[in-house]
Amino acid sequence: MGKNNKYDNLSKPQAEFDFHERGILYPEDIKKMVDEFIEECVRRKLTKVLFITGKGLHSKKGMPIIKPLVKKYLQAKPQVYRVYEGRFDRGGSGTLEVILDY
Repeated sequence: MGKNNKYDNLSKPQAEFDFHERGILYPEDIKKMVDEFIEECVRRKLTKVLFITGKGLHSKKGMPIIKPLVKKYLQAKPQVYRVYEGRFDRGGSGTLEVILDY
């Protein structure tokens, strides 16, 4: 058994939001879901969260639709300090990790 890394939990998201299995979503629906989730995270004083957007494999032409919309929307929010692609072990290109600053 390997040693536990005392820093392992520092980089883990404290909450996640998964867009999978939410049906067909329109931009207004996506933005509302993002707003509600971010508001809840701020209320709970969380600083790192994960959005699971998917890679767009089931979208028309196999191109991501939700991820670019969510990324652009998050970058304009005052509570968001940083948005970047999630680590490989957390979904990689199908995720966005967000650092909150409020």
